[in-house]
Amino acid sequence: MNYSRMSLLAALFSSFSLFAVQQNIVDVDGFERVTNYAYGPVQSAIIVSERAHKLSLHVKLRGEQSDCGFANVYSIKSYSHLSTLNVSKDVDNASTLLLEAELNDESALLDSKTVHINCTDAHGSNYTVQVNIPGAPVVDWQISLEPTGEFIYQPYSFGYHSAYKIKSLLRVNNQNTQSYCTTLANRGVSLGLFNGEDRKGPFHSDVFVKNDVVVNYAQPVLYQIIECENAAGKTMAVKVFNLTNPNFIHTWEDQLIIK
Repeated sequence: MNYSRMSLLAALFSSFSLFAVQQNIVDVDGFERVTNYAYGPVQSAIIVSERAHKLSLHVKLRGEQSDCGFANVYSIKSYSHLSTLNVSKDVDNASTLLLEAELNDESALLDSKTVHINCTDAHGSNYTVQVNIPGAPVVDWQISLEPTGEFIYQPYSFGYHSAYKIKSLLRVNNQNTQSYCTTLANRGVSLGLFNGEDRKGPFHSDVFVKNDVVVNYAQPVLYQIIECENAAGKTMAVKVFNLTNPNFIHTWEDQLIIK
């Protein structure tokens, strides 16, 4: 065997050896806020984000001799790279790391994601530790209002419909079991959208239907904001209806905000 062939085989063997010691540790806890690992350099990872646009993790190392150098976050839906996370050590605890990244791709805020953290253990072995990150809650809220009863005319003020019939279909996929939905604002009119209540949780996903007649006590508008929150972000749905037209009820505002 000539020298060049021996050198090539040695290089290939070396590459295979390096590949063999690189281990992947997957997140088997689903898309929950806390992930625990049975082995490897990372003991646990906790999602501490408050906004979908900024991803924050607290990573607890298995020991002070373990370390993680860099990390990236990817969309599970599109397999695209979304951001590189900044990795820093907790000044009060050498075994805890803080990972942060800005997520500026608005189209990917609802996507489930995976963080890949490159780490070494106390023996110098290399690992890629994966953390599952849920996308922001998916909220689909279809609601319509029809006048019922009479229209009340008021001198020197807006008139209003004395009652209206609501047809509401609210579909929620929180992409996480430890999630909540709440009516944030209702201008004093509780619709009980969540099976008669103004909040629901914790739950992963559900469908809420409401067909009801609401008595209107001189309100010129129906103003409703609901917010669903999971471990990685919030989705807010805003609906505003004008009740001052004697012939029909029309939508003033219809927004879906991911924050």
